[in-house]
Amino acid sequence: MKKIALLISIPFIAVIITFLVLVLLVNPNDFKPLIKEQVEAQTGRQLTINGDIEWRFFPSIGFSIGEVALSNPKGFSTPDLVKFNNAVLDLNVRPLFQHEINIGLVTLDGASFTLHTLKNGTTNLDNIGPTKEQIETIETTPEEPVAKITDNTQPSTQLNDWKVTLEGIALTNAEVLIQDDKAGTKMYFSDMNLSLSQFSPGQWAHLEFDLKGDLGQQNVALKGETDLNIAVTLDDASLKQTEFNVSYSDASNKFNDISFTIDKFSFDTWANISLKAIGKANALNVNSISTFDLYVPKALDVIQVKDFSSTNNVKGQGIPNEDVTAVIGFNSTFDLNKSYLKIEKLDLSAVDTDFNGKMSVQLNDIPKVRFELQSPNVDVDALLATLPQSEATATEKTASNNKELPASKATEVEPDLSALKTLDVAGTIIIDKFKASNAKMQNVTSVFSVNRGVLKLTKFHSDLYEGAIDMTAALDARKTTPTYSIKQSIKGVQVAPLLTDVMGESLIEGNGNMALNVTGKSLKPSALKENLKGKASINFADGAVNGINIPLLIRTTYAKIKGEKVKGSEEAEKTDFSALTADFYLSKGNATTKNIKMVSPLLRIHGEGSAHYVNETANMLIKTSIVGSLKGQGGKGIDDLKDVTIPIRITGPWAKPKYKLEFDDVMQQKAKKEIDRGIEKLEEKYGDKIKDEKVKDAANKLLKGLFN
Repeated sequence: MKKIALLISIPFIAVIITFLVLVLLVNPNDFKPLIKEQVEAQTGRQLTINGDIEWRFFPSIGFSIGEVALSNPKGFSTPDLVKFNNAVLDLNVRPLFQHEINIGLVTLDGASFTLHTLKNGTTNLDNIGPTKEQIETIETTPEEPVAKITDNTQPSTQLNDWKVTLEGIALTNAEVLIQDDKAGTKMYFSDMNLSLSQFSPGQWAHLEFDLKGDLGQQNVALKGETDLNIAVTLDDASLKQTEFNVSYSDASNKFNDISFTIDKFSFDTWANISLKAIGKANALNVNSISTFDLYVPKALDVIQVKDFSSTNNVKGQGIPNEDVTAVIGFNSTFDLNKSYLKIEKLDLSAVDTDFNGKMSVQLNDIPKVRFELQSPNVDVDALLATLPQSEATATEKTASNNKELPASKATEVEPDLSALKTLDVAGTIIIDKFKASNAKMQNVTSVFSVNRGVLKLTKFHSDLYEGAIDMTAALDARKTTPTYSIKQSIKGVQVAPLLTDVMGESLIEGNGNMALNVTGKSLKPSALKENLKGKASINFADGAVNGINIPLLIRTTYAKIKGEKVKGSEEAEKTDFSALTADFYLSKGNATTKNIKMVSPLLRIHGEGSAHYVNETANMLIKTSIVGSLKGQGGKGIDDLKDVTIPIRITGPWAKPKYKLEFDDVMQQKAKKEIDRGIEKLEEKYGDKIKDEKVKDAANKLLKGLFN
């Protein structure tokens, strides 16, 4: 039994002897001069170690160091660049006997780091590095480099021949303050914890960390872990089983679940990456999932992304159907040397609308963006129909209320277009079928650009109701009050189906050609129309003006003058024409014209007047000349009015205009002769009875009533 007890006690005795040897032969405070001198030589800053370096035997053998600080230069708000409350170094005992310090795990508790930038741009990291004495310049020889780090600064102490290795680092309860007086910003990171299982080149190490951050207006929390292979050179480093989790919040947004994962990453091989974000953005619920493959070459020249796929679901009020899913996919390359991003096989899909194409981005002071997009079908009406009805109603009420308010009470401001000054974007959009305000277009091509505050629509072409529309436009937002110009040409369009689709009814029919050339300034709602200047021209053929039958109006009015009985008519309320042309000049909210011309087999019409496009009212005088017979159109002929000009005054709102004959002297004389002729016939039949003054007064009143 005694022998067995002796055998069992031998290991314990060996451990005790080892501890005694360490305590008696190795004084850890002997390392303080070495540590301070090496750190100060390599950083140029003063290292302070308060207290003694003590042996630590539980739960593992090692050193315990008290408060340690690395100083800041003078002139900064905090005296220390780095400071920690306590440091613990675990040691492997056996290598100590071969003059090797094999540090197992270094634990730094309560570390504090401050990065401070002064108003003049100076930071407390400037000029940190080896002292001048640490670098020795020697003459260039074929065998030797120009300069090298020598060992002259090694302290003349018996500790010079010790070999130091590090196997792991742990950081607990750390904090970082990043203060920029020049930019006026401050960021504070706290509760920082980090652990690295080992620190040996060529070996896999497990890294875990977490922290919280206060960025002023934003709060973040980050947690992650990865296995990393620490290589001698960066291009041989690699990662695997990497996952980061982030939470973010500010006044409008809150994301508690943001994750980033990598299966395995190393240079010159493809890595699979996934991103996920779940949270709220401006009261909208967001759920986003993205995956892609990433290739980073060792040369760090062209980074590639393939099979990028992102599905983003957004729910909440104010979006179509209160539930929208947008899907994005593409392949891309990024040339680091040229700062050039190229995206191909771009696919966008949302709210039953699909786009595909390509784009590129040249990173400059203002990124240069170029793109080409194509879509088989875009239905704006269907998109608007998915918006919440309550919001649409509220918008209509607001617009109606603002219309009723006096100009002095309606607050109007120019829209903020400052963002256009930061853009250099140009591209082409092609849409096979397009629908907006119930107007249907085909083969739409739009080419536009935005360059530092100037927006240009250099081409817009579309097939439109058997015709075509072409347009160019420009908007200059470089000044406080923006200016704009529009040129538009419509050729061969069937006007009736277009107006019926857009307005629900057509005031005019025919094959239409229209031209518009206008300029203006200010985008305020009221000023937008009032400041509009330019010319608009129309040229219609083989059509009709709906809402008025001018031949019927003339015929029935003339029948009344002649004392004939006016019968009801089933003729359509429209006036046919073979040609209708006009030029309108726009200025100060009013469109004036002096050359409205309409030609038909029966009539020649000339018009002039104005249309107020702010109040949407009209005051036009249409002069009609009869050049043919009106027989065969539901009444007796009035050939005796041939070559007589009959004016028609059109007044009132555009939606419900009023029409009224406005006779000139010639017409009044003809009407008077007809009444006199009728009275003569009555005299022949009734004799002296008709000479009664009352009868003559009645005839005069009838005549006047026809002209008023």
